[in-house]
Amino acid sequence: MQTILVATDGSACGQRAEDEGVSLAVATGARLVFLHVQPEVDPSRARPGTLSEETDESHALLDRALAKAVGAGVDAEAEIVEGSAAHEIVDAARLRGADVIVVGSRGLGKLSGMFLGSVSRDVLSETDRPVLIVKEERTS
Repeated sequence: MQTILVATDGSACGQRAEDEGVSLAVATGARLVFLHVQPEVDPSRARPGTLSEETDESHALLDRALAKAVGAGVDAEAEIVEGSAAHEIVDAARLRGADVIVVGSRGLGKLSGMFLGSVSRDVLSETDRPVLIVKEERTS
């Protein structure tokens, strides 16, 4: 294994995916690529300052993910892209030659997933690469 793509949105589940990606990279000696996908925004319809706020938040969450990798001695980089999350994740994995994609899943269930869609489910169905889906931690 040479390259692991970890998709993160900064949520608790996304942070668990980051942790799993780092652990997998430590175990295999692979390099990490952290990816954050921002939704496409029409600048003419956005509130003033919204785009820069979203970009600042994206950089902050990726800086935090990179710090985890550095702390574990793992070679890593980060990228922000804009578009449909599942499509951009699959495309980035293909372009980067990722051996595996790590993505979180909040486990919303069948009914919610049917109406809301599921990035992890869509990534799994669109890619030809192995996908590690990290579930949200359950509290008792």
